Amino acid sequence: MTLCKTLIIAVSTLFLATSASADSAGNRDKSTVLLGLTPVGIHGATIGAPPFTVGAFLGKEWMVGLDMGSKSYSATSGTATATATYSNQGLYGRYFLGNSFNLSAGYHMRNYSATATATSGSATATVTLDAKASVLNLGLGNHWMMDWGLYLGADWVLAGAALSKSTNATVTSSSGGGVSTAKADVEKIGDLVNALSAAAGLVVFTIGFAF
Repeated sequence: MTLCKTLIIAVSTLFLATSASADSAGNRDKSTVLLGLTPVGIHGATIGAPPFTVGAFLGKEWMVGLDMGSKSYSATSGTATATATYSNQGLYGRYFLGNSFNLSAGYHMRNYSATATATSGSATATVTLDAKASVLNLGLGNHWMMDWGLYLGADWVLAGAALSKSTNATVTSSSGGGVSTAKADVEKIGDLVNALSAAAGLVVFTIGFAF
């Protein structure tokens, strides 16, 4: 949490220090490719798997790009162990209304795959989980580009809507009782992950270099 706060403060300071003087529209017109990272934001999918982004500038007004994010997790609690991978990938477009202010739209696939094994008394169960959500994102923000290629962006508001969602929990091995309860509990986790995948966001930062 401390690292996130530090990054947010640092990036915000850069925005304030550079945005007023940057000819972002002219610099977009002279650039072709953006390589960047979206490291922080009040946004479930960004926190779950901060994406790298590759963008292409189409003159001053348009930008299209690809997000690619993936992160692995592991946890142990008592006799239960779990490993998981969350991926966040999609396409987006931006339309710039002026020097930096823009409207964005994107389509993202957000997938969560996990395996958990738990033991309770004489009962042991291993359950796999696949939770998938396809999400439409709409946003507004300011993205600036410096003369030397530094790219700083803030999506102040991101709205999300799930176009499709699925949760599939499978018991791959078990002994003893409680299997149906374990499966139901894991499915609830998948439903929660899908809800977070489609949730709205605020103040999502991007930093990169354009050339």
